Order: sequence, then C-alpha cells, then structure tokens
Amino acid sequence: MDKTMLNEISFASFLDQINLNEKAKGIILSSLLSHDDISRGYEAIINGEDVTDALRALSLVASAAYEITLPEYRKRDISVDIAIATLSDIARWEEEYERTHEGRPGLSEIRWLKYHLQLQLFALGSLQYQLLPEEDGIFTLNLHIPKDSDISLPSVLSSFEKTRQFFKKDKIKIKCFSWLLSDELSSLLDDSSRIKAFSSLFTKVSSDYGRRQAEERIFGHLEDNPENYEVETSLAAKAREYLMKGGKLPVTSGFLII
Repeated sequence: MDKTMLNEISFASFLDQINLNEKAKGIILSSLLSHDDISRGYEAIINGEDVTDALRALSLVASAAYEITLPEYRKRDISVDIAIATLSDIARWEEEYERTHEGRPGLSEIRWLKYHLQLQLFALGSLQYQLLPEEDGIFTLNLHIPKDSDISLPSVLSSFEKTRQFFKKDKIKIKCFSWLLSDELSSLLDDSSRIKAFSSLFTKVSSDYGRRQAEERIFGHLEDNPENYEVETSLAAKAREYLMKGGKLPVTSGFLII
C-alpha cells in the first residue's frame, strides 16, 4: 500500500484494515460520533481520563485513530503500512475485551492505546517501540511484545533493522520489561527455544517476583494453587512443575543497544 492511498481510506475500510471484527465494526458504524465528540474524546483519552462505557471507548478510540491519528501520519510522511500495523492494536485489545467479557464488544485499554493515538508508539516488524526520554545521551525506546508475536531471532533482528531505518539513529537503547526475559524461565527451556534466544539478547537489570505476568500469559489466567493449571503445551507443563516446587517466574527488565 503506498502513501497516496492514505487519503483514500474510508472509515469502514480503515476498520477492516486494522482487522476489527464484523460485530465490533458494525456497532461503531451504526452510531457514528460527531467531530466534536471525537475531538473531546481524544483530549480526554490523552489526558488519562477513564471512559467507563466500553462501547463508547471503542468508538472513540477507533474514530480518533481514523480522524486525528491517520492525518498526522500523513503530515509526517510515515508509511500507511506502519500506521495500519500500529493501529491494529485496537482490534487486538478489542478481541481481548470480548474474550474476558463473554463475547461482548468493547474496549478498556484506552490508557495504553493513547500512545498509539499520539504517535508515541510504532509497530515495526513483529515488535512495538514506545518513545522514551534519552538515557545517557542515547536515543531510547521501550520494547513491547504483542500477543502471538514472532520472536524468532530472524524476525526480531529484522524488526531491529526496521527500527534503525525508521528512527534514523546511529545508536538506540532498547529497554524491555517482560516475563520472557527472566532467567528462571530460560532455565526451563531447551537451547533451541525462541524465548531463550530472545532473552539472551538482553543485559538483565532487575526482576519483579511479585508480578505474575508469566502465569497469565502461559496459562491464560491465575490460580492460587498451580496444581489447578491445565497443561496444553510443553512450556505450560514445565512451568506448572516449577511453580508446584515453589519456584517463581518474575517479570524481568533488561536492555540492549542496537
């Protein structure tokens, strides 16, 4: 898709291109917001205000992405492919809302999606990068790993190269805070593991043993007793056994320079 097509995308086409499902798309298009509503909603979102109505939150975020954020991509001469890849997170989080709310459409992650709306976060290849203040004079980004992302080394290295080209910096510090980085998790994995290879790229800084993100991601929910976790993968089997022995799988922070 070339840049000239950015001007030609209709709202309905935009919702299709960010992979919003038909049910959610239909609800948005059946009750379009006014320009004033979108503008006020956008300001509320970027100022950190809550939108308690999940359907209204979905309509506001999707409408603001189309009416306010897409034109800003155009002004900055950024590829529409990057715009669509980045804003597809709206559909990803809408699906998560449906998963946890008995199939009802909606959105609750507006405090996270405000970074997408303000062009403070970009999807580049399989990974996402959030702008941070410089550290020690080095351009710095926070790395985010969307659900089901390809974290094989070729995919990760390709994403890093896209990041260098996009930001046009000689040196970039990439920070990451994730369950995927923990040495405890790596100790359970074979040397051929993609997770283990990904983790090895980073210099580890600290670990938070109070957060149970690993269990949420591996098992899909939290249990007080790890024996109650259902096992569907070899990783889940190893993790459950480790937890049953009293082990913990922390969230670990790390960094690398590209």
